[in-house]
Amino acid sequence: MKKYQKAHFTFLLAVLLTFGCGKKNDNSITTSSTLNYSNSPFDLLGINAKFAKDIAYDNKARTLFDIWLPNSSTPTGLVIYVHGGGFTSGDKDFVYTTQSGGAWDFPTDIRFLLQNNIAFATVSYTLLNTTGETEGIKKPMSDVRRALQYIRYKATDFNIDKTKIVLAGNSAGAGTSLWIAFNNDFANSQNNDPILRESSRVKGVVARETQASYNIEDKWVNNVFADYNLTWSEILANETGNIQKIYGVSSSAQYQSPATVAYRAEVDMLALMSADDPEIWTNNTLRDVTNPYSPYNSDIPSHHAFHARELKKKADALGIKNVSYYGKNPIIYSNPSNESWTQFCKRKINE
Repeated sequence: MKKYQKAHFTFLLAVLLTFGCGKKNDNSITTSSTLNYSNSPFDLLGINAKFAKDIAYDNKARTLFDIWLPNSSTPTGLVIYVHGGGFTSGDKDFVYTTQSGGAWDFPTDIRFLLQNNIAFATVSYTLLNTTGETEGIKKPMSDVRRALQYIRYKATDFNIDKTKIVLAGNSAGAGTSLWIAFNNDFANSQNNDPILRESSRVKGVVARETQASYNIEDKWVNNVFADYNLTWSEILANETGNIQKIYGVSSSAQYQSPATVAYRAEVDMLALMSADDPEIWTNNTLRDVTNPYSPYNSDIPSHHAFHARELKKKADALGIKNVSYYGKNPIIYSNPSNESWTQFCKRKINE
């Protein structure tokens, strides 16, 4: 994975932000191989599959996942879904019902995957503090990465083929999925925790209403919103609270520190993307294509169509296959295959 090159920059405004490079606790945990099955939260309509709830993949309050497992005589593929919520809200039960005004029909999608012998897991993760956050978004994203590695470690218990896994998510969950996929393999063969010796590489990534990068100053100004000639000062005036949470900083000096410059590089999915990364499926089509800050609508900047555009542009330049859809009023690009996200998952797992 390519490393981001540090760029010299001047921070023009004082901000109310909190910095900390606190590391995730990677201590191993005691887990049980026994799965306690219960009724699915929605009707499986006769599909032969089991459901298990609240499986712990770490020792934190929210490090849990639910999983649907098709009854299969051979190991199955798996889709892991990561909910959104700006890293401050949301839960794994997001997929229990239809969402986005019915545009996202998760029960139907999950049944489709199960019918095609593909298991489905939905993951919760540690949320950021709304004030005084000191670790930033690598905290929840690292949780999700561990969930992936945990399931691989327990693949036999779940009857999962650990080589056939697709990551998927919406909004913060989409960005997290891209971050994991575009990084080098996190596997650490020397780690005392056997879970962390497992690979983090996947066969494909689904990103709905995603962000292209969490390096806001560099990539949102120079790439995502270049069409609008926005300045960093304009973005900062509206994103101070988000910057606080994203990087975990509380002052101008902390934001400008070498540690934060490095942190921004480490969460810059566009810069991390390289030619050996998996195929991606992106869809940012729920919101009109407008200037994200004139007038300011808090829901637009992080879900704008141009995030998906920049991901496609970079993937095309690197030769990474992608299925992309972005834009609403106007529709800007729609992949001619018309492949849905579940069809994409099925194709990648069966390749």
